[in-house]
This record gives sequence, C-alpha cells and structure tokens, in this order.
Amino acid sequence: MAKDEKRNYALDLLRIFCCYCVIMIHVSGHLDLNGTLWRLVQGIVRPALWCFIILSGYFILPNPITDWKKFYFKHLLHLIIPLMIYVFVYQLYYSQGKSISFLSVIAGDSIGHLWFVYSLIVLYLIAPFLQKLLMNLNNIQLNGLLILMFFCGRIIKILAALGIPIGIPVTVIGDCTIFFFILGYRLSRIEINISCNIIVLMIVVNILYSAYTFSNPILVNGAAELALSMIIGSVLYYLLFLKIYKGRYPIFSKIIAFVSMRTYGIYLIHMLIFQYFTTNGILLLESNPYQNIWILPLKCLIIFLLGLIFASIIDLLICKPLEKFGNYIYKKVSSNKLHL
Repeated sequence: MAKDEKRNYALDLLRIFCCYCVIMIHVSGHLDLNGTLWRLVQGIVRPALWCFIILSGYFILPNPITDWKKFYFKHLLHLIIPLMIYVFVYQLYYSQGKSISFLSVIAGDSIGHLWFVYSLIVLYLIAPFLQKLLMNLNNIQLNGLLILMFFCGRIIKILAALGIPIGIPVTVIGDCTIFFFILGYRLSRIEINISCNIIVLMIVVNILYSAYTFSNPILVNGAAELALSMIIGSVLYYLLFLKIYKGRYPIFSKIIAFVSMRTYGIYLIHMLIFQYFTTNGILLLESNPYQNIWILPLKCLIIFLLGLIFASIIDLLICKPLEKFGNYIYKKVSSNKLHL
C-alpha cells in the first residue's frame, strides 16, 4: 500500500535518533574493542544504522514509480548535490585548499563513512526495478524472499565458521543493504501491535544478545550487518518510535521535522567534526572510561548539535537553492519536450 502523504513525525524522530547513533558508532571506536562496554554500545547503536535503509524502503518502494526520469532526478539530485558540497568541505579541510576535485566523488568513498551514501545511490537506481518485483509478491512470498536473503547473507557464514562450508556465492542474494531496503517495504505492508513495555524489554534482551554475538567467535563475522540482532533491533526501534510519538505537539513536531531534514547533512559532516575533536584532544575517551562514561553520549550530542548548525547553514544557503534550481531546469526541459 502507498504511504500517506501526511508527514510521519514518529519516523522523523527515529531518523534523528539513528543519526545520533551513527555518530556514536564512530566515536565509540576509541573504546576498548574487546571490552564489554564497547559491545553493549554496539548492541544499542548498530541496529539504528540499518533503520536508515529501512526508512528509505518504507517510504520509496510502496509508492508506484510511474515517471522513472523524475524519480531518478529528484532523489539522485538530493543525494549528490550535498555529497559534492561536503566532499569539497572535507578536501578544503584536509588539504588546506591545495587539492580540490569534484571528480573524486565519482571515484567513491574517499572519507571513510560515505560508503552509506553510495549504497543509497545504488538502492535508488534499482528501486524502480525492485518495486516491480516486490509489488507482484504476496506477503508469504515476500517473507520467503527475506528468509532466503537472510540464509545466504548470514546463515551460510555461520555454517562456514562451524566447518560446514556451502559454495553458494552470498553476494548474489545476501546483500545487507538490499535486505533492509526490502524489509522497509515489508514493514509498510503490515501493522504490528505490541505494547511499549514489551518492545523495551525485547530491545534490552536484543542489546545483550548483540553484545554476545560480538564476543562469540562463530557469530562475530557479520554481527553488525545482516545478523539476527540487527534485524530485530532495527524493527524494534521502528515499532518503539511509532508508539512513543504520535505527533500531537505541533511546535515540537515542526522542530523534529526541521532536524530530521538535516540528518543527511549531519551524517555527511559529523566525521570531520569528530576528527577535529580527536586531533585537538577535545573530550577524549579513555579505552575503558567507566568512571567518565558520560563523556561518550555528551561528546556525541555536541558533535550532533554542531553538525546540525553546520548542516542547516549549508543546506539552506547552498544545497536547497541548487536543488530548487535543478528541479526548475528539469521542469522547463520536460515542459519543452511536451510541446514539441
């Protein structure tokens, strides 16, 4: 079913939470990677990364794509213009203005965290084709597809670790990002009614299980990707935010919507802010900071807020005007073609 045009502020709030969690994924890299604290933090924040992909599938795939050119132009323009602007900022910072090249965007992720953006670009490119397939599947068939992808992307790796290799190339159908993209579409077709207390309890259990997978030699390979704890955790976050916020407070909802629309920019710029903090010794984390555990969430919050300020300025002054101009040109060209 197509999603309602009315803005879903609960999922806007989820997107903000996910953006904060992604920052924590990178900041927590300074913790002891073999320590319990790091594993627990990963159990909390890692599923949120995949919620971004789920949300893309949730909003894009249910709505019939009738005009492919318009779809591609709209979504790719929205991704690529900020990508180029922020890559320019990174290059300006790292090379001190000596080496600037927009062509580097074509070459791929040169920063370290932009792989996610390139994955989104691929998902949007295949979305019209994937949609045709998925809309012809009933719920049982769709569940079967997800199970098959999970088997190829996860179970085969576990069996190999147990000494039972299977010669199926997992990259063919076990791609992690495509799985969560399709899972978002699956969630758009169902309503799951679970009490908030049960959801919270399940999240706590899943965090503990996820922490265990990071310490288990058999389960650790791919534990942060197409793993059961990542699937369950991302779905539970989705359900939790639908429960906790109904969009009843107009002013708060407007703030949520504004910040949510800046999360892409925050994601793009947060690594530069984090690296600046690290280089200048700002709010440094010890490898086992149990006595100063508050520094981790505080540091992530400060990076998020600074990213919000930067992203708001860049988006409103540069990215949005360029996108509007691009859409204006597209409409003019399309209109001229219709009159020919």
